Amino acid sequence: MELTKKKIGFLFNKYIGMAIFLLLWQIAPSLGWLDQQFVPSLSVVLQSVGELWVKGGLFTHIMVSLWRTLNGLIAGTLIALPLGFILGRWFPSLREALNPLFRLLGQVNPFSLMPVFILFFGIGESAKIAVIAWVCVWPVLFHTLNGVKTVDPVLIKTAAAMNASRKELLIKVLLPAAAPSVFSGIRVGVEMSFFMLIAAEMIGASAGLGWLMHNSAMNYHIPRIYAASLCIVILGVILNRCLYFLQNRVFFWKEAYDVFHLNIGTKKPKHLNRMQTTVLVLAVLAVLAVGAQQVKKANDELNSVENHDHLQMYRGGSSF
Repeated sequence: MELTKKKIGFLFNKYIGMAIFLLLWQIAPSLGWLDQQFVPSLSVVLQSVGELWVKGGLFTHIMVSLWRTLNGLIAGTLIALPLGFILGRWFPSLREALNPLFRLLGQVNPFSLMPVFILFFGIGESAKIAVIAWVCVWPVLFHTLNGVKTVDPVLIKTAAAMNASRKELLIKVLLPAAAPSVFSGIRVGVEMSFFMLIAAEMIGASAGLGWLMHNSAMNYHIPRIYAASLCIVILGVILNRCLYFLQNRVFFWKEAYDVFHLNIGTKKPKHLNRMQTTVLVLAVLAVLAVGAQQVKKANDELNSVENHDHLQMYRGGSSF
């Protein structure tokens, strides 16, 4: 009974702020506290979400955005992870020399680099993925460097005493010891990737939540702006929760924490079993496969519209 009261109190303290915010969002425009033309009520936004799902291809926009986000995150991680281990362990002097440059590049506003990405990658999917990857690289790199640097020297000396090779040292000592810090960097990368999603999908896109928000703003469809924003927030929270679940399962010897870093109890979660790992991998592959299909569909529709417009212009010019 006492444990149940604690859980109820914990959930109340955790979600009361969100409940008040949603309530105010609903009643403030209805009571005239806010102009409904610019801040529609929550019910209107949810109605817009429903309309987009039924008629506006919201599923396509969600899958396209997820596909771009996951590809950018994977690309950024594949760049930052080996670079962090190489510099952190085997080239410490080079790491110290490059650290100011890395810090400077990590603080550069990605929006200001849009012309550079367009110059090197064009306006296709490569540019969008590159923008998201750029944002993800730096938190993963910094956390990897920090994780490698803080590995217990006793573990490294023990491995050296056992004549462990560089490969064995990396796989059996450095990677497990630095994994929690690396995972934290990946979490930060996911959060930052959604901030850049809107900007990335402004580069020659025809689908995606960022494109939907931008297109709605250009056409002054205010409820759809909030609907797209709400979907982006929900996707970010879902991915964040999935990463926290995965972190607690992979690093099961540590204390379990919720999304707000509050200790949720002394009971530690079990480790990630084979079935859960399989489901996780299949889910990621399914999102990538379906997302790629939706991206191709959106691009084909865009090319079809452009070809139709060119044909109409040609016919108009001929008749003139």
